Amino acid sequence: MGRVLTNSINDNIISLLEKLVDKTTESEEYAQTMYSLGNEFGTLILDRIVDDENIVLASTVEDADYLGKGILDVLEKCGKKIFLTVFWNKRFNPNEENNIAVAPIVKEFHEVQNENIGTVIVIKSIISSSCVVRTNLTKLLEESSPKHVLIVAPVMLRGATENLESEFSDDIKSNFSYLYFAEDDQKSDDGFVYPGIGGDVYQRLGFESQKEKNSYIPKIVKERRYK
Repeated sequence: MGRVLTNSINDNIISLLEKLVDKTTESEEYAQTMYSLGNEFGTLILDRIVDDENIVLASTVEDADYLGKGILDVLEKCGKKIFLTVFWNKRFNPNEENNIAVAPIVKEFHEVQNENIGTVIVIKSIISSSCVVRTNLTKLLEESSPKHVLIVAPVMLRGATENLESEFSDDIKSNFSYLYFAEDDQKSDDGFVYPGIGGDVYQRLGFESQKEKNSYIPKIVKERRYK
């Protein structure tokens, strides 16, 4: 069936998605493309935010300076108060026979304790196995009871939402909603969604390895930590 685009798409988003999968796109331009996709998401998310609620945007470390900042810049420019959370995950497969990955959190940054949160926005550059999103969302839900959980990614693998929701009770997952631009149904032998976001997001963003990624402190974290 291939790639299916959602109703949220426009010509600019199509162009940005094509730039992600283009192997000639250098890391700096790739990062800027993710930032621009974040801007597009920010505009769409504005209509879903309740003004009097505390809002947390939860990002992985690799997405914080680009996809995450793109969303934050739009929301904050429009006067929304957003609290940032960033997770550093170490993704690995403890048992190669069953091909089930885990992604424990090795470090985290919170602008605010997660009490009295109305909406949690969980972002990821691509959602495939859902293990990273599931881990991070579980951590957030252990510390708060948001009324709304918005899960955001430029690209999702078909079936990822069902895989994610299978780990949560009906009363929790009834608060989930999703915002994405493309759904793919192909996965390569090396585990990457095709066309997805053009391969390994760490490498496309310029990180040599997962270890280097987990040693990185996003600029947005430094700025907001010392603000």
